[in-house]
Amino acid sequence: MKIGDYIKKKREEQGASQLTPEEMVEKYSAMDEASLMSELFKTANESRARGELDNKTLDEFYQKVSPLLTPEQKERMGELIAGLKI
Repeated sequence: MKIGDYIKKKREEQGASQLTPEEMVEKYSAMDEASLMSELFKTANESRARGELDNKTLDEFYQKVSPLLTPEQKERMGELIAGLKI
């Protein structure tokens, strides 16, 4: 059995619905910005409802990724994070 098949089988057995990074790229790469933002906020709301996302988690994420971003990207990320917070 190939490792990819094994991982897929295990994910299915565990009921995992999360996408792999490759699957995420495939799913989101064709979307325009408005569609991406809509999907982002929908996913965030679903994660909040399941108790998997809170403001602290958003802040921690921003702190981790912000050093990797250009000043413009950092500003946009900050705006998005602010919009995701309740």
